[in-house]
Amino acid sequence: MSFQDSHARGPLALIGGRFESDNEILFQRLKTLCHGRIAVLAMASSYPLEVGQELVEDFRSYGFEAELVPLFWENRESAAYDEAVIDALAAHGSIFFSGGDQSRIVETLIQAGKETPALDCIRECHARGGLIAGTSAGAAIMSGPMILSGTSLNALSAGLSNSAQDPDDFRLGSGLGFFSWGLVDQHFLHRGRIGRLLAASRELGQEMAFGVDENSALIVCGKTAEVVGETGVLFLDMRRASYAATGYDISNVRVSYLDDGDSFDLDRGKPKPAADKKRVRVTRASYRRPAPVRRHAFASYAVHDLILRLVEGDPAYYRQDSALAYDDVLEKQICLELERKPHRSRALRAIRDGEIRYSAIDFNLRVRSSHLPRAQYAAASTTVLPPDPVPEARLIMLGSSPLHWSQPNVAQLREELREPVGILGMASGEPRRKAGEYLHWLRGIGVQAEILDISLSNIERAGRDRGLLKRIGSMGSLLFTGGDQRRLTDTLLHCAEATPVLHALVSAYERGTPLIAVAAAASAFATRMIAEGDSEAALRHGVSEDAGFSGVVVEQGIGLTSFGLVDQNFMQRHRLGRLLVACKDQHSRFGFGLCEGSGLVMVGGRRQMHAIGRAGVIVAELDLDSFSMQPTRLQTEGVALHFVEAGTSFHLDTVAADASEHSSVGVAMLEQAIADLARDYNAGLAPGIARIDDGTLREALIPSPAVH
Repeated sequence: MSFQDSHARGPLALIGGRFESDNEILFQRLKTLCHGRIAVLAMASSYPLEVGQELVEDFRSYGFEAELVPLFWENRESAAYDEAVIDALAAHGSIFFSGGDQSRIVETLIQAGKETPALDCIRECHARGGLIAGTSAGAAIMSGPMILSGTSLNALSAGLSNSAQDPDDFRLGSGLGFFSWGLVDQHFLHRGRIGRLLAASRELGQEMAFGVDENSALIVCGKTAEVVGETGVLFLDMRRASYAATGYDISNVRVSYLDDGDSFDLDRGKPKPAADKKRVRVTRASYRRPAPVRRHAFASYAVHDLILRLVEGDPAYYRQDSALAYDDVLEKQICLELERKPHRSRALRAIRDGEIRYSAIDFNLRVRSSHLPRAQYAAASTTVLPPDPVPEARLIMLGSSPLHWSQPNVAQLREELREPVGILGMASGEPRRKAGEYLHWLRGIGVQAEILDISLSNIERAGRDRGLLKRIGSMGSLLFTGGDQRRLTDTLLHCAEATPVLHALVSAYERGTPLIAVAAAASAFATRMIAEGDSEAALRHGVSEDAGFSGVVVEQGIGLTSFGLVDQNFMQRHRLGRLLVACKDQHSRFGFGLCEGSGLVMVGGRRQMHAIGRAGVIVAELDLDSFSMQPTRLQTEGVALHFVEAGTSFHLDTVAADASEHSSVGVAMLEQAIADLARDYNAGLAPGIARIDDGTLREALIPSPAVH
């Protein structure tokens, strides 16, 4: 079958991953398209029964007739030919593919080079008008050619790989060809995948490519595609692109960002903004210079933010911007240059329910690479707003939510607060609901508090609200709820610039207003933050700023403290490994592991600190010249772990002496963290490589004397 000639009649829904159960608009749209009946296929997942049943329950909660069809990668050799499975698919008439590993879907439905009866049935359902939908891996398989793996940096720097050993290597394969208008990639803006989509388009000769972001969808009906969801779709028009003879240097790529309600004419390859989108007018608030916060080109939403900045820019002064990425193995620098072209590019926006929705049409993109010796590479400055606080100022960073802390631990926290407390829920995906929980809790313990309604969706309006900015300055304390550290930094560093809200927060802190950060928000307070990844991934793959990396991703933080990296929920999620690896990569001498029910108080922007709460804080102290941690070689020389118990003060210059006498609780916490480190390290080793035991690590990492 020719993928390019197979314009099937049924609709398609390509969802970019992280399909949230509360995305009512998208669920209702799917319900209309499939007439309320859908079969769920979860063969992409390593846990198909659990993932599949969860999806079925989500669909049923919106009134679907949904069923998990037991066709899995593990039973593919029989189930793909099973008449009962085929009858179940045909009875529902519409199909939903879960996320996971896209190669599992293809290997289940195409065996020994031939399409199975199960795939024949799915194609027949689609030809009769049935919906074919999928999220994440389920979207990747929609196009004919398919991206199997790889980060943007590896794709543009190292090129195609034939090895399947490293999940970050750039590899291509074949999909199922339901979507025949171009290449598709998913988790697109969140994981910074523009580089690998460009490289794949070059390799495959694709004229059009579509990057669908998380919790968003490209809905295809006939020759029209509509964007529905939380963010949007990036469209790469390669029809006029020119390429270097070798490598992936590309010029004249037309880039369009389409948001919820926008659409495409697929036949003509033409973006069509929604009717309520109007031209962005130049005002005094328009950007007139390149982004002052220089982010890694493939960091989460980095290119998206640059596009929005150009949309909100004054083209008389500011039409171009760029972002860089560096491969320190190949010593290659990648530069992405974006330009708003006069008389061609269009910058549009609409305001819906107080939220701004953007469209950027026909911007220009150029990719350049150059050899740059490691010694000549200078990373962009990572400090956004270096504060100069008064001596009594406090940064209070909590390892977990205090909503369920015991009364004695809450009493310690109350001593650090001043009333009234302004609550900021911007790190949460549901900021108002989360802020409301904290308001109820604070009032319940007798603390005067109020919600400051600031979120990613209203940050521009908030920055123009002088009354709100004054209220920030009038608060006795400012509390940041937990959630997602990226959402917090995206809000306060909107469009790669420190917002008026961030300026107001820093000014309040400098005057002595205590800032309290819960969990993920605590990580974001530092100059650099650990954005995602677990210890096993860190020890196996290392660290990168590329948001699609399989190891640990480190990104720009707010920059309120530069003393070291901060990690939260430290013991339950056994994060010692990722903290150590990230500290080494970021040349950070100190790492702070905030234990659950505990917090770290940094005093006056100096090196004086103390621990509060139930247990305490693990402080990792590194000698960066001698410390090394790699999957095949774990050297413990140059690192010491200290446990600072709640109620204990310490100074970074003397932390070894201040924390030298550990109680049985402190020793137990350190031993547990080290045992977790040993387990995570050993899990990443290849067969035949010697394992390490936690006793050896304990002797090396805990300074002597450890117990008194």
